[in-house]
Parts: sequence; structure tokens; C-alpha cells
Amino acid sequence: MDLEPGKPVFLEDVVSQGRSLVGQTVRVTGTLHSFNATLDRAILIDNQHLLVIDTSMLGIIKYYFGQTYQFIGVVTPANPPDECQLISDDLRDDSNYTLEVVVKARVARDVDGLDMGVYRKSVVALRAFLDKVPPV
Repeated sequence: MDLEPGKPVFLEDVVSQGRSLVGQTVRVTGTLHSFNATLDRAILIDNQHLLVIDTSMLGIIKYYFGQTYQFIGVVTPANPPDECQLISDDLRDDSNYTLEVVVKARVARDVDGLDMGVYRKSVVALRAFLDKVPPV
């Protein structure tokens, strides 16, 4: 079984495209807002967008709220009743989010200290370059 590399996407991409990304392997980066060990779910936030991450395949990891994490995984359909209880009322009012999909993470890493402005510019530049290069 070949594993697909994680295509770098922003949280707003996953939120806006929702189910059209199901089955794709993505790499998302954001600040850890909360973690529910019972449900194996983390909430990642970036630029007022939030995304639920399924951490069930990662094993035991010590998470630190407020730190920046990067997850690589497959976009899968969500189970809205489970995901709905994770998002507090203040987040619902202040954020853009989707309950249609979650990222089922297979890799997680702490990237705290990453300059998100520079990271965003590099992802945009990478996308522009890949758009010009013919597929192999």
C-alpha cells in the first residue's frame, strides 16, 4: 500500500471545500485549541478557521494547547453529532468551520515557532510553481 504525500493546504481550504476533498491526503497547520482524549479529536485553529482532527491513529502524544502543530492525514466524512459537541459556543460564533469532514491524521508534529506568514507565502509559491510544471 502506497501512502500519498500530504498536500499542503490551509484550514480555510478544507473548511470551504469540505466534502470535495474526501479521500485526499493533506497537510494542515494551525494552533491547537483543544483536545478530547475520549473521542481522539483535536481542534486546530488558523485565521478564524477551525478544523477537527481525528487523532485515533497517532497513539499517545502529549499535546500543548496554544502551540502550533502540523498534521498529515486523509480527509474523511465526519460524524456530526460527535464533532458538534467538541465546538464550544464561543468558537461557533467567532469561527468558520465545517462539520462535514475531519482529517484522520497519521502523522503529527509540533512546529511551534514556525512563522506562519512565511509558511503561507511558501505554500502559495509552491502552488504557483506546481501549476506551471507539467504533470509527470
